[in-house]
Amino acid sequence: MTLEERLKQLPETADELAADVRADERLYQAIRYEAARTPAPRRRTGLRILVPAALVFAAVMAVLVLPRVSVTPSLRIESVTAGSPGEPQPVPSTRADVPAGSVSLGSGDDIPAFRSIWAGNSDSSFPMILFNGAYYRLLSSPKKLSDSQLAGSVGSVEQYTTEMYGNGLCSNAVLQGETVWQVRGMGQAVLAARIDGALRVFQLVTANGAGRMPGSLYEAIPSSGVKELSLSGVGRVRDGQTAQRLLSTLLNGAYAQGSGCQRSGQVLHIVYSNGVTLQMYVRDASLSAGGTWSCPDFFDQFRQAI
Repeated sequence: MTLEERLKQLPETADELAADVRADERLYQAIRYEAARTPAPRRRTGLRILVPAALVFAAVMAVLVLPRVSVTPSLRIESVTAGSPGEPQPVPSTRADVPAGSVSLGSGDDIPAFRSIWAGNSDSSFPMILFNGAYYRLLSSPKKLSDSQLAGSVGSVEQYTTEMYGNGLCSNAVLQGETVWQVRGMGQAVLAARIDGALRVFQLVTANGAGRMPGSLYEAIPSSGVKELSLSGVGRVRDGQTAQRLLSTLLNGAYAQGSGCQRSGQVLHIVYSNGVTLQMYVRDASLSAGGTWSCPDFFDQFRQAI
């Protein structure tokens, strides 16, 4: 019999082979059991493993005609927000017949991604205020600060210019004549001014080594009122007391490394109860904003807190 004749008889042969096959749950589970129990054959050069055609056909038919069988997840992992013991996240991770290592512990919200909140996309266009030799960079968040958060005025913008240097009050983002304010409870670390009618926040920074270097980190980072710390790629501390303790460790233990600001792919966001969030670039155990500072103890304690 030729190959063509055999192929023509294939439908009839298939019907005969499948006549006694019941494509039900029992057959499906039996196939899965045998597949899991039987060790995989060793690969040998030149060796061909011959499997009876009837067995192959029966297995294929069973898989094709069986209804989808739902598998109950074998493990349910509840992730808990740092600082809120016992409070599960609304979308827990689950595992059901997945490869090892594919389970994600905690929701994506627990490990923040890198996101810079300093406005401006290039070295030549950072929106800033220069006040008495210190540079303040515009924050993209919050978009609008409440007037109730304002403290005293430090003066009005004397010049709207891209050439900001000296000891006056000038800006490349705030128009000439606009009032510049301090923000309540934030000391010298933050200034506020109106841009297009909205009250915007500026953070004390050093620009490429230029600008007044704070005498201590207390001048660049307010010490009280923090409610959350967020370290990209690591986690969040949402408990206010824990966040305050960690911030105290940073402010008391940091030592200056230089007046520059080291860019990196990791940031620390310091969230205050008044709606202001400050940012510092992070590289190894160093943080940069108003100068670069090092504090290994802060990072050790942060990881323990989450």
